[in-house]
Amino acid sequence: MKGALREARQLYEQSLLHWRALGDKQGIAETLQKLGEIAMDFQHGDEAEAYLRESAELWQSIGEWVSYADCMRKLGRMARSQGRYGDAEAWREQRWRFYGMEMARQEWEESRQRREGEG
Repeated sequence: MKGALREARQLYEQSLLHWRALGDKQGIAETLQKLGEIAMDFQHGDEAEAYLRESAELWQSIGEWVSYADCMRKLGRMARSQGRYGDAEAWREQRWRFYGMEMARQEWEESRQRREGEG
């Protein structure tokens, strides 16, 4: 399993270079999130946190709140496993705040579509 993860990490690192060259924020954010997950699997906490933080910042900048919240969940889980309970709680609170924003946006959009359909 570790060999497959090492190979995946190398491929994601190559992919990240290409996404950065293209300036594609979504591609960069997705790749960073995957690299963060792999770093977590290898128990490389600092590396995982750096990848996930950068990914979260990009998700936030493009308004992709569900993916942002997923990064927050992973950061919280990692902090909890390291015994950093205060950090884990802060990540949890931030996750739910932004996840709630996305749910409110979706409900508003569905409501708007229903109103337009009635009119």
